[in-house]
Amino acid sequence: MKERREQIKKHIISKGFVTLTELSSLFPDVSTMTLRRDLEYLETQGEIVRTKGGAKSIMHLSMQKEEAYNRREYINPELKRELAEKAAALIEDNSCVFFDAGSTVMEIVKALGQKSMYTITSGPNIAMELSKNKNCTINVVCGHLHRENISLSGLTSIEFLKDINIGTAIIAASGFTERSGFTCGNYDECQLKKTVIEKAARVIIVMDSTKLGRSHPFTFAMPCDADYLVSDNSFDKTVKAKLEAEGLKVL
Repeated sequence: MKERREQIKKHIISKGFVTLTELSSLFPDVSTMTLRRDLEYLETQGEIVRTKGGAKSIMHLSMQKEEAYNRREYINPELKRELAEKAAALIEDNSCVFFDAGSTVMEIVKALGQKSMYTITSGPNIAMELSKNKNCTINVVCGHLHRENISLSGLTSIEFLKDINIGTAIIAASGFTERSGFTCGNYDECQLKKTVIEKAARVIIVMDSTKLGRSHPFTFAMPCDADYLVSDNSFDKTVKAKLEAEGLKVL
């Protein structure tokens, strides 16, 4: 049994994904029920994740998600750099700043150079980039790690922020529509963003123009909840005028 499970594990790791039908062909003398139990065992050991009709390697899933984040870093890089320069100019020396997770926020952090700040972030990779700044004090919220965008959130992250007075919050939006407002795709991250917005004296939402018109499942803010929306120069001028009429300054 131990040897068979080891073989199954190596096969799944090498291929990334395997079906139960494929395992039955590899082990014709083993019942489907036994193979299911083997997959259940490997899942409890943290080696695989069972799926409908098969299983995937944890290592393969992690690599896929990391690649997905890395791909986002290279989508519209010129727009992100343009946006980052605008946002960085709004951050004052010696201020307390919350940095959201995401590739757009990463560009902002890079644009800040050696500015003196007290920072809080939900992005472990954002914290690593901030660590290059010798004038920066860095705090990372606790919580559950979402591999898709390398962010921490959940009840412990909200509890962490309870006694922190945030001067400026840099919040990334995945989409905006007039009906849904600023949205994201994860409930826990939505709750964290809402908490940060409530705590912050000034809220800066960052979103490149390609995300305009997109609506994701969870609304974390409406235009009246923020002070600035920082985007690129391709942002729709009609939408910009409507937002500014509601009191949101669009840069």
